[in-house]
Amino acid sequence: MQVKPLNICLVTNEFPGLTETFITTKALELSKRGHHITVIKNQDNKGAINSSHVKQVKDAGIEVISFNNLQSKRALLKALTSKPTMFFTSFSLSPNSFKKKFKSQLQKQLLQNKHYDIIHFEFSGLGIVYSSVFKSIDSKLVVSCRGTAEKVKPITEPHRKVQLQQLFAKVDAIHCVSVDMANTIKPFTNKSQNIFVNRPSVDPAIFNRTKPYSNANGTLQLLTIGRFTFQKGYLIGLLALKQLKELHVDFKWKIVGDGPLKEELLYHINALGLEDCVELVGKKNRDEILELYNNVDVFLLPSVYEGIANVCLEAMSMKLPVVSTKSGGMEEVIIHGENGLLCEVYNVESIANNIKLIEKNFELRKQLGTSARKTILERFTIERQADVFEEQYARLVNR
Repeated sequence: MQVKPLNICLVTNEFPGLTETFITTKALELSKRGHHITVIKNQDNKGAINSSHVKQVKDAGIEVISFNNLQSKRALLKALTSKPTMFFTSFSLSPNSFKKKFKSQLQKQLLQNKHYDIIHFEFSGLGIVYSSVFKSIDSKLVVSCRGTAEKVKPITEPHRKVQLQQLFAKVDAIHCVSVDMANTIKPFTNKSQNIFVNRPSVDPAIFNRTKPYSNANGTLQLLTIGRFTFQKGYLIGLLALKQLKELHVDFKWKIVGDGPLKEELLYHINALGLEDCVELVGKKNRDEILELYNNVDVFLLPSVYEGIANVCLEAMSMKLPVVSTKSGGMEEVIIHGENGLLCEVYNVESIANNIKLIEKNFELRKQLGTSARKTILERFTIERQADVFEEQYARLVNR
């Protein structure tokens, strides 16, 4: 489908960040197709910048604008010097009132800055943050639903249900990363016709195995990548590996990431006697992660829920067999026994048994890995994802 160049604004958290590389990949692909891309980032990267993407973003001419959240004295001083008129028109003796007025004016200015055709909020939480200024925006508005904000927050924060209902009533389209996610949000909107599914993607040219598989008789090398949060199911994975250790299975599990549950995770590792075979390796950049993919045997996803895990798609593109729970949209990616292995959510024995199944079966590992790569090439490339976004954006603009 031929789409005329569009002026597109992507609103996200970190950019280009280590943990949201899928946003950067999307921005680069749309830019390559001739669209003008502006990114509003709402968080400082705090050093967690994906260095391999910085030059690509600059060379592509993607403009990156930082939203001033006024969380420090330095941020307040910057607001005074860079936006003096806005600063004084927002002035109030109440700090909270001042911040609210200033942020509202800044949000409105940022979203009206370039007469965007499309403004896409990459997370529904960000859409909620900006929703108070939607009435003054002429652009077509899109919001993405990816996981936590739609599956967890409505349970832990009851007012989130109302916020999602109000948000979905204001936007022109709702992007869901899976059919499971689409079904999750349908109770929050009476405009189900505005929902479209566009699954995550990877660049198979980058995530392409460059090393042969390791010796079938060596230590089984497992890898997981994800924030240390309850959603990722790390304790369930540890309990499964505890069972394998008791069966004298020789394995090493490397976990990439960081997060609020790091202390708890370290405690469980030691309490279960797994400190000699489970290693927390911290955050890694893309090149380091590619090296890890090339040097492990199995990718493990013990999550209690997912939208669709991008890291699983990356691992599959690297011809790694994936052992995953049936969380969220993962059954829309993996066919058990064909391109990976699926386990019941929360089922420790199911995870342990599936890992045991491929521990010594080197041929099964290669077969699953080869089929996994084929799945990515057929259904989860960045080109396919960009095609869907272009079609949806063009439909909205021409409606």
